[in-house]
Amino acid sequence: MRIAHIADTHVGYTAYRRSDPDTGMNQREVDVYRAFERMVDSLISKRPDVVLHAGDLFDSVRPSNRAMSVVLEQLLRLSAEKIPVVLIAGNHSTPRLRETGSVFRLFEHIEGVFPFYTPGVHRKEFGDLLVTAFPHQDRETILPVLQDWKRSRNRYEVGMLHAGIQGLSRYGTGEANELNLPSSLLNLDADYIALGHYHMMEEITNNAWYSGSIERMSFAEAGQEKGYMLVDLEHGKKEFVPLSTRPMFSLGPISAKGKSASELQGELTNALESVDLEDAIVRLVVKDVPSALYRSLDLNALRSLADKAVHLEPKFEIVQGASSVQWRSTSLSSLEQEFDSYLSQYPVEGADKGELRTRGLEYIRRGRGE
Repeated sequence: MRIAHIADTHVGYTAYRRSDPDTGMNQREVDVYRAFERMVDSLISKRPDVVLHAGDLFDSVRPSNRAMSVVLEQLLRLSAEKIPVVLIAGNHSTPRLRETGSVFRLFEHIEGVFPFYTPGVHRKEFGDLLVTAFPHQDRETILPVLQDWKRSRNRYEVGMLHAGIQGLSRYGTGEANELNLPSSLLNLDADYIALGHYHMMEEITNNAWYSGSIERMSFAEAGQEKGYMLVDLEHGKKEFVPLSTRPMFSLGPISAKGKSASELQGELTNALESVDLEDAIVRLVVKDVPSALYRSLDLNALRSLADKAVHLEPKFEIVQGASSVQWRSTSLSSLEQEFDSYLSQYPVEGADKGELRTRGLEYIRRGRGE
């Protein structure tokens, strides 16, 4: 019995200003569509007995018609190949108001596709395998059902969960509607627990793994390999199946302290020339930059070095005297990313920064009608 564990596909994700030359669509949106298609190509080649998607199928609660069309087409391919798929909702695809409804209802009519998006626990049998699914839901709702989860009499049992892990800060993202759970709830008598939410493949316990995302969504993921997990339940073998993705580099941080404009310009040039920039996404981080030195740099020359890159983001820490006063970037990311970046860079007194982040992101999304 082999299962494929995937998660965090974020279909519909967009970033930066570059358009795909063939379609005219946002380049990063197209990148994610192509990664999703390559993933399905790989699944058809590997032919697992069941595919488990552990949340955040789409990047938003209300995906575009284009994003839904891509997912429907690929799910129909798996259905035609008689490869069953179990989907659970993640925080990106769970509306805060229940009356909003879920796009997952569309998939209930596809043969062999089993979407679970309502609170509580859901179970589905595939021969000797029982899949126990916990879609994203309020903490108060999910804690008791997880605590009451007992192993069944099936030969194999696999759990599905989309959450960060308390006490392990890097498994949380600070997103609005994020669910964080105690790691003790993962010590369950299951053959495997398919986790979603953290974008890097990693083992949490001997039976609980994150598969990671299938494309890089932020510079925090630069250098990470992307793909999915293939798990042989009978023999306990776990294999990570890599997928090709657009290259992403985060260069630096480079310190400007004590350097002249020509020295810093040369060091920045060398950093950019150290990697293959063609079709890549690149961030260049520079710290301790006096404002006068920043004004002396030839930023156009740096941009010209990366003219074949999809995106170049020089990011400078501008200082006055001994105090750092701001980060300056020559490009803008999404409003959510800009707000989160702004909040992370400034001290907040007399308030919980995590609560401010959650409230702020919620207001931004509310303003967009999400």
